[in-house]
Amino acid sequence: MIKFRHLANLLLKPFPDILWRYPANENAIYLTFDDGPYPPVTEPLLDFLNDHDIPATFFLSGENIFRYRHQIRQLDYSPHQLGSHYFHHFPLWGLSPRKLRKGILLTDRLISELLRQEVALFRPPYGIFSRQMLPVLQECQKRMVLWSIMAYDFKWSRQKIIHHLFTNLRPGDIILLHDSPKTANVIIDVLRELTNFASERGWTFKAISTDFAH
Repeated sequence: MIKFRHLANLLLKPFPDILWRYPANENAIYLTFDDGPYPPVTEPLLDFLNDHDIPATFFLSGENIFRYRHQIRQLDYSPHQLGSHYFHHFPLWGLSPRKLRKGILLTDRLISELLRQEVALFRPPYGIFSRQMLPVLQECQKRMVLWSIMAYDFKWSRQKIIHHLFTNLRPGDIILLHDSPKTANVIIDVLRELTNFASERGWTFKAISTDFAH
């Protein structure tokens, strides 16, 4: 398996404005969650994180925000950083600048109106991007955030996820997880074990910074 960290290192020079990971000397790891909100999973996930004072970053789907707009106010995202995962969950490759901008701004408006946060971070669905997207993101004042390690929580068993993370995780890593129907049976158990694993090594958890100079 080719680790995404290796791919990130290859692409760091041609795409320096994309955040793939943080320096290892920070002794922190970064939890990020894609595809939410999905209240049956997101609510207990937020409860766990908030009970343990663990900050995270959620890249929200505009389509799901709209779908669950009547339930979303009960979700306590306040200690966490929010980012955009676009409106629809499909690859954005080849999308015209006008349509890309429209989906970004629509998702921004939903997050602002329903969750009272302004959004400076963006993660494209599936992590698929093109160089042509970057000027639109700059115009919309967004920084693209990808990841250096994927948990595969949407298809693997708890045991396999834990083995993968414990074997490959390093300080500075941005971890890709999901709050979606596919992760309902594993996500809390994975987080519980990951929390203990990090604590034993003296690692902290941080949310993705909106300080683009970082």
